Amino acid sequence: MYINYPNLCYNAFNMRIHELNKLVAQRIAAGEVIERPASVVRELIDNSIDAKATSITLKVKNGGLDEITLLDDGNGINSEDLEICTNSHTTSKVNSIDDLYHLTSMGFRGEALYSIAAVSKLTISSSYQGSKGHTIIVDNGKKSPIIPNGPDVGTRISVEDLFLEIPARRQFLKRPSTEATMCKNVLIEKALAFNEVEFRFYNDDKLVLHLPKTSRQERIINTLTGKNKITTKDTLELKSNYERFSLYAVAGLPYIKRSDRSHIKVYINNRPIQNYALQQAVTYGYGELLPGGSFPYCYLFVDVDPTLVDFNIHPAKREAKLRIQSEIHHGVVSMIQKQMQRPIPSLEDTYYQSDLPIDNTSDVVASNKTNSNFTRKTPISSYFSNAYPSSNKDSFVGEDPRPKTPDWFEKAKKVLSQPSSVIEETKEVKDDNSFEWDKVEKTKFRYIGQAFKLFLIVEKDNELFLIDQHAAHERILFNEIKERQSTQKLLIPISFEVERDVDNYLLENTDIYANLGIELNRTSDLLWDLVSIPTVYKPIENKIIEYIQQNTGDAKAIEEGIFAILACHSAIRQGDDIEDKLAISLIEKVFELDEPVCPHGRTFLIHFNNDELKKAVGRT
Repeated sequence: MYINYPNLCYNAFNMRIHELNKLVAQRIAAGEVIERPASVVRELIDNSIDAKATSITLKVKNGGLDEITLLDDGNGINSEDLEICTNSHTTSKVNSIDDLYHLTSMGFRGEALYSIAAVSKLTISSSYQGSKGHTIIVDNGKKSPIIPNGPDVGTRISVEDLFLEIPARRQFLKRPSTEATMCKNVLIEKALAFNEVEFRFYNDDKLVLHLPKTSRQERIINTLTGKNKITTKDTLELKSNYERFSLYAVAGLPYIKRSDRSHIKVYINNRPIQNYALQQAVTYGYGELLPGGSFPYCYLFVDVDPTLVDFNIHPAKREAKLRIQSEIHHGVVSMIQKQMQRPIPSLEDTYYQSDLPIDNTSDVVASNKTNSNFTRKTPISSYFSNAYPSSNKDSFVGEDPRPKTPDWFEKAKKVLSQPSSVIEETKEVKDDNSFEWDKVEKTKFRYIGQAFKLFLIVEKDNELFLIDQHAAHERILFNEIKERQSTQKLLIPISFEVERDVDNYLLENTDIYANLGIELNRTSDLLWDLVSIPTVYKPIENKIIEYIQQNTGDAKAIEEGIFAILACHSAIRQGDDIEDKLAISLIEKVFELDEPVCPHGRTFLIHFNNDELKKAVGRT
């Protein structure tokens, strides 16, 4: 029997098992780790970070094919270790199997330098903690003797003629300019997590990027590019601490949006990771703050106990298994929802002054908890740079947002979408102009009409109200759903899989879902069936399953989460025309609410009083 390919013919029955020669085996192994110049950059930077470097300089020539050079001021490598550091499975970071499950270093496999040396001319010059330097050269797997010559401090690594002896690999690479950009992007990706390290990037001897030591928020902002520049005023720092993990995020305000997820980045223990579930958690957290089809800028950093995460599942270490993923998912959603809340804004909050310059220095005074006393004393302009413009990709404007005329409708539209920039809880301060919802007379109003197919305009006594029709209807439906349910068994149960922590949670808490009319049955390890659900949930059964897969919590949190999904799905949408009769009915129910907030905790109402409006147009 013969298998025929162009220019290839061999006898399938006469193939014998034999041991590969060392060079072939080495290059096969290298192919798993080193795919392109950017792979080399990733491994070298990881080693520098593990060596406690505070300054890293990277230089590439011809996209990294001719040469990649890295210089750092780290601890360096002593001469004895230099002799063996390019051997397979040599590392200073792991001594036992148990160490793989307590990783705190960026590198751990002991394959990086070995793999690089197999496909290039590798030169390592290093001085160990300030001692005399030494140099070793390995040319495509062939090692030369160590010579006593090297830098005074740190390490210098040169990778020349990458894949020169493997032409087939070079054929699959991009243009040098593209490969150079990939190298720069890897450096940026690493630099975002290690803001205490200074980074420089040279392309063909030209300095194209310099990132000095700074705060993480500044580091992230300094690396963002586009025709419009994002500033610190366009972002919030979010923080939450839990028993087994902590969260930190630099999150763009909702008007900073994109049409893709390319700027939702996830880091786990400072390692960039591809994790769709946590990216999804970010978008869930923003919820209705963003219009459909839009995604935020959010750089999420998760610090978790090393025993609860496994990085040893992908050659490039781009993936990780989290034992408590659903717990972290819930934490991310909760952090963003709570820390992007808004108090009820008024016209005064827009800080409109026709002749005076904008004051951007006022302190923010607010509470990040929803309550019956809604107070803000900060001009919106101090932390909100524009209304929600739209574009295909980057969508923000960094100019002075004040209208040139007292166009308060536009200001109102902007204010309604404004999140508080307060992240930590602050003591609420009341002032004479604070607006108290619980003191509003709940009867007698005049419905004026609908604006922008989003706001219901209502006149009441000496006040004018703008009500977000979707969020208001969502809250009303949420309350109604809590009061009435009827359950229906599914003709065919829907099977779904969960992570271990969710599985353990469901085993002990199926009664929480049962009390909501949701019957679950465990069919095998990590596998569950959705057996029955309330009739009103039928159109969104897949979203219910998705929620179950990703959430753990007490009965109240689960109940509110499920109800919020249904309410959001069923509510009147932005862009819907509604009849006067329906609008009036909706407004009546809004004024009966204890608090004007949607199920996600966001304020859906803005008010103006008569005096404020007169002042805005120059009347006294």
